[in-house]
Amino acid sequence: MPVEPVPLLPVEPVPLLPVEPTQSAVPARIAPQRRSARVLTRSTAATWALVAGVAPLAVSVIGNLLSSQLGVAALARIEAGDVQGAWAPVLTVLALVFVGNAALLTVCAIMGVRGIRETANDVTRGRGLAIAGLAAGGVNLVLWVAGLVVTVGGLNLVLV
Repeated sequence: MPVEPVPLLPVEPVPLLPVEPTQSAVPARIAPQRRSARVLTRSTAATWALVAGVAPLAVSVIGNLLSSQLGVAALARIEAGDVQGAWAPVLTVLALVFVGNAALLTVCAIMGVRGIRETANDVTRGRGLAIAGLAAGGVNLVLWVAGLVVTVGGLNLVLV
């Protein structure tokens, strides 16, 4: 069977409307950004310096309260005639407070210096935290030494 061609319909061209450019289509230039796109981070070492600088105060207060309660119990044991090992709990708590504060103040000093070094690049925040941690650690060191002198003096009066 032969195929007959299909007649094509005449197509008339559609006139295009002229487009006028508007001012908001494309900016002439992009304005420079005033703020840098850098991300500011906080120094973890500076945060830990503050925590380790304030923590010895809490350790000292709790330890001194506990040792004073144990001291009252030790005096009660001595009055009852049980002298053997009456002061052992008090001395154990004082030794733990001493070691705990020494460890915390060491961490405070290390992290404080590290935090100051990390914040020297103007990208990392937290320099104030590092300085506050070192200052709190210094104050706690002075209080720790004063408390140690008072405690040893007080025990010297009781134990002799």
